[in-house]
Amino acid sequence: MAASAPIMPFLRPSALPRPATFRHFLRFSTTTRPCQASQSTASQKQDPNLRASLKASPTYPPPSMNSLPRPKESRASHRANHPRTTRTYPTRHPTHTAVPSPRLTPEPITTTPLEPTHCAPNLSYFVTRTANNELPIYTLRKRGGNLLFTRVKKVDGRREDLCEALRARLGLKRDEVGVNPVTGHVVVRGHWRGEVERFLRERLF
Repeated sequence: MAASAPIMPFLRPSALPRPATFRHFLRFSTTTRPCQASQSTASQKQDPNLRASLKASPTYPPPSMNSLPRPKESRASHRANHPRTTRTYPTRHPTHTAVPSPRLTPEPITTTPLEPTHCAPNLSYFVTRTANNELPIYTLRKRGGNLLFTRVKKVDGRREDLCEALRARLGLKRDEVGVNPVTGHVVVRGHWRGEVERFLRERLF
């Protein structure tokens, strides 16, 4: 009986499955997920202001929200209330009294010349000039500039005689003019550089 059963019904083509059957398997497919994901991310990245502008009506904004133009004011009144600052530029003709520059060359001796016996090299002391042919007279400042001393360097011979001559010329006391025992400089208390220089130049140093 079993061998006599027909085989042809098993060889004929089968019909297509019903839609309800393969819809159950399509829900596990990933082919449609990227499209849905891209649409969701695009909607999330879209600017909310852009979405609002797309949904806004063509008549927005209303005329009541338009800003009024700024009234124009005259520039002349502004210049009158705030005058421009005048700038001063350097000119060839100074507008102020220039301060006279200090004299670089020594003043000429106007007094009568001394006798040769009272001039160098006939004195008991001698003051040697510097390499620049200047008298070695300097101003020494102490105590923050409140105490001044006049110092004469390069003095040879009897320095005490020069101290006595400076005391008589400047009218100073004995303790205000002295000789530094270490350096051999003649030190005068006070700012007497001009007077000491004139004193030495009169004696042809």
